[in-house]
Amino acid sequence: PTARQIPEMASRTVMHRLVANAAAVRPATRGFATADHLPPVKLFGVHARYANATYTAASKAGNLAAVETELLGFKEVMTKNSAFAGFLGNPTIAREAKVDAIEKMFDGPKTTPVTKNLMITMASNNRIGEADKVVDMFAELMKAQRGEVECIITSAAALTKPQLKKIQDGLAAQTGGKAVAVSTVVDEALLGGVTVQIGDKFLDMSVASKINTFKRGLM
Repeated sequence: PTARQIPEMASRTVMHRLVANAAAVRPATRGFATADHLPPVKLFGVHARYANATYTAASKAGNLAAVETELLGFKEVMTKNSAFAGFLGNPTIAREAKVDAIEKMFDGPKTTPVTKNLMITMASNNRIGEADKVVDMFAELMKAQRGEVECIITSAAALTKPQLKKIQDGLAAQTGGKAVAVSTVVDEALLGGVTVQIGDKFLDMSVASKINTFKRGLM
C-alpha cells in the first residue's frame, strides 16, 4: 500500500475490530438503532477515526465511562514515563515488540476488551506512539456526550482552590448550569489576572491586557 492508503486501511481495521469486539461483549438490544451509539459530535482525521470507532464500540458494550478512565490512565503513563513513551514512538522498534508489550500491559480481566483491542490494533498498525492524541479525541467525545462546556483558564500564577472554585461558579451561571470542564494554564507573561476561553468566547482580564490598553490610549 502507498503512504496515503495506510491511514485509511488503519481506520478500517480498527473500526472492524472494535465494532466486532463490542458485539461479542454485549449484543446490541434490538430496540436501539445504530445511531444511538454514534459519537455525539463529528471529529475528523486519522486519530479521530480511532476515537470514533472506540466510542461506538464502548457505547454498544455499555462501557463508555470505564474506557474513558482506562484511556486517560494510559495517557498519564505515557506522560510520566518518557522511556515508555519513547519506546512506543520509536520507529526503529518492530511493531511486533510493541504489540507484545501492549498485550502484556493490558493482560487480565481488569481492562475492558474495547480498550485492549484499541491498543493492540494501534500497535499492530504502528500508531501506538500516537495513542495520546486518540485519547484526547475520545475525551472530547465524552465531554460532548455529557453536555460539558470546555473552558481554559490561563493565569500568571497557579490558582488556589478557592480562586478556581469562584471562577467555576461564575462560569456555571454564564452557561445556564451546564457542566464546565475546566483546564488551567500558567503564563507568567500575563503579569496578573486571568484569561478565560470558553467555547468560542474569550475574556481577557489580565494585567498585561490592561497595560496594553493603557499604552494604546497614550498614543
